[in-house]
Amino acid sequence: MGEERPNQGEAGAAEVFTLPEGEVNASAIMAEVERRAERLRREGLFRDLPVEELDRERAGAGETVISFEPLHELIFISQLAKQYARVDTYYPIGARRSPLGPIILLAKKVLRRFMTPYMDAVFAKQREFNAQVVKSLDVFLELIKRERDRSYKGGVDRYTAWEELGLAEDGRELYPEVLSAFPPGAEIVHLQCGRGEFLQRAAEEGREALGVEEDSRLVRICQEKGLRVLHSSPLDFLESQRPRSLEAVFMQEAGERGDARELLFTVNTLAQVMEEGGVAAMLNHCPRSILGTEEAFRDPTVVRLLHPETVAGLLRRAGFREVEVRFLGVPTEEEKEAWLAATGEKDSREAGDLAGLVQAPRRYLLEARR
Repeated sequence: MGEERPNQGEAGAAEVFTLPEGEVNASAIMAEVERRAERLRREGLFRDLPVEELDRERAGAGETVISFEPLHELIFISQLAKQYARVDTYYPIGARRSPLGPIILLAKKVLRRFMTPYMDAVFAKQREFNAQVVKSLDVFLELIKRERDRSYKGGVDRYTAWEELGLAEDGRELYPEVLSAFPPGAEIVHLQCGRGEFLQRAAEEGREALGVEEDSRLVRICQEKGLRVLHSSPLDFLESQRPRSLEAVFMQEAGERGDARELLFTVNTLAQVMEEGGVAAMLNHCPRSILGTEEAFRDPTVVRLLHPETVAGLLRRAGFREVEVRFLGVPTEEEKEAWLAATGEKDSREAGDLAGLVQAPRRYLLEARR
């Protein structure tokens, strides 16, 4: 039997060599590396392959496909185009170190000096074309961003419903109750702050408050009122905060719009960033109230109402230890009679059980302590 051939790991271990003490001869070391690499190639333990072929082996027979979100890809292309759009005739000149090197370098510089005006004239039209392409990319990018800002959901978003259709609900009379839920001196973070009505009321009562809003048009409205607002989605904002860093958080109509799963993600993330003893408050429409339900669905962006026990259960499951529900916004006698009259009933005594539903509070306030 022939000599047993060592495997790759054993061969690698046998190839270890130490550097001599004193002066190190780099050329000799590199020559030794090349000699050993050539031997490994002959033995089939080492292969020289292009990067593209290595990628194909790693990814299988198919091509490696990198997928970008369209807006991100356009932003990347726009930045790349700006970098290479300006065609310049200037380029660095060098020469080898030799007796003729300085003469060759001087000749190249003279040649470049004479050729530059002609090359500038040749590249002028290309520069103009590139500038127009970059400008068109910027315009197209801005159009996409504006379209994204509209963020239509079901055809109508909050800005359209509130500002253009005038369907905003006025719940400012309930904000003093909301503010009383938070400890004095705590900075209140209002997620999805909308047009900033709560932030305004907090400022009037001398409370520090910060708004978080993802619609840039609503952010602009808040900023025009002099309010502190960050342009971000609630979930992105919460994920950017340090654990146990927020003392007071307010959410209005939480879970009543968009994807219901987002409320679960938001509540779980909120529990992670609330400090010990911190308070989270949620002001929602009460599904037990006819007037509350009617007011909620005047806004076309509201797609569901959540039972207070459902939201309380989510908060407890996320880690909030104390959860309390308060019902707010009891209808006035005028509101009750107006609604009963609209349904054909003369007064509450004739309405029977219906009167109890009309008299139920329109909102509920959920207070959760971490």
